[in-house]
Amino acid sequence: MCLDEPCAEEERARSKSMEDYECLDVDYSRAVPLEPFIHQVGGHSSMMRFDEHTVCKPMISREHHFYLSLPKNLRKFSPEYRGVIQVSFQEDKDGFIRLVAHPCETNHSGGHSESDSSPAGSAEEDNASSASSVHRTKRRRRRKEKETGINTHEITHRVRLLRTGSIEVQSNGTGPFLVDLVENKEEAESLKGLGHNPWSLRCHKKQLAEMRKTAPNSKLHKFILLENVTSQFVYPCILDLKMGTRQHGDDATEEKRNRQMEKCASTTSASIGVRVCGMQVYKAETGHFLCRNKYYGRKLTEDGFKHTLQQFLDNGQDMVAPKIIAQLQELKSILEKHQTYRFYSSSLLIIYEGNDCWGGANRVENGDLCASHRAAGVAVKMIDFAHSTYKGFRGDRTVHQGPDKGYIFGLENLLRVFHEIVEERGMVEEQDT
Repeated sequence: MCLDEPCAEEERARSKSMEDYECLDVDYSRAVPLEPFIHQVGGHSSMMRFDEHTVCKPMISREHHFYLSLPKNLRKFSPEYRGVIQVSFQEDKDGFIRLVAHPCETNHSGGHSESDSSPAGSAEEDNASSASSVHRTKRRRRRKEKETGINTHEITHRVRLLRTGSIEVQSNGTGPFLVDLVENKEEAESLKGLGHNPWSLRCHKKQLAEMRKTAPNSKLHKFILLENVTSQFVYPCILDLKMGTRQHGDDATEEKRNRQMEKCASTTSASIGVRVCGMQVYKAETGHFLCRNKYYGRKLTEDGFKHTLQQFLDNGQDMVAPKIIAQLQELKSILEKHQTYRFYSSSLLIIYEGNDCWGGANRVENGDLCASHRAAGVAVKMIDFAHSTYKGFRGDRTVHQGPDKGYIFGLENLLRVFHEIVEERGMVEEQDT
């Protein structure tokens, strides 16, 4: 009996069916223009907004397989997998480049039986999800606007890349991403006020440049659809943490392995098993986001790491810390039970609502809206599984024993720091009273 751990036979059947994944017929009539996901705070590949509740990213076969085989008790701690789409690379007469998504009919030869169907659903369900997502968007948007009183598309953005490599953002409003701390100060200035987290635009520019090189040989690119885990928040405060004491996968080249080991050794990854890879915190008093990127995180000491977590919580939102701690403890308990799993180079997202409703420059008078913000609570999600593995996964030869101690070590230290912050703030409040 397999329970939550995939059986080797089931995994071989699933992998065989996924090898036969094929887009049979691209539906060009339902093209969806893709825009950079404005709340991307870390990562390498550009995350794209497919619709209000769905994002997409370039498909990596290994990560795709891993999403399909996630154990049931880990699915609540990861974005919902929603299928595969084809993305075309388009260049207009003015030399601007953009991406367009196309739902497609798919084929998995051999089919699925009850025993070998993936936990995330069948191929037919994946296709239905991507195809119907376009039609669900308007209904969801209208419902959300009715519940909150906010026009979720009051401010719209269009991002295009020119042949010269420069980014153009067309917007009918100004976004709140006005504060950014990056190594390149000139880049920070050039990206101010564009309505996107600067890291999002950096990744998007790089992604388009890479796809442009391959466009003559590959007109269509496969992307996977994932739940937009920020869609329940209006001003999402996001912390992207690289987890574990090891970042390279088992298949890494010697050069990459040495590079990743050196990076871990010189950062908090080695000392506490976790490092900051990106962050944005909404500051109600200014109406802007404070943004940090991975280069900032690599320079942090253990004390600096703790200070950054204090900054992350320093938004009049002390009430979210206990919720974060509770979810981290639950995740730790689950991972301790999963034998042979390794989540090398994966990240952990922690998200909460940054609008305090009651004060600051963007004070909201609508009591119902404030209640809906508070109800949004906290989201803790594992992402980026391109280097993850477990016994029997895709025939991997290296089998690790026991749970992922490096990842769990990072969770233990993360919990310790959050507990310290809560206790210290509690002591200050007692002294003030």
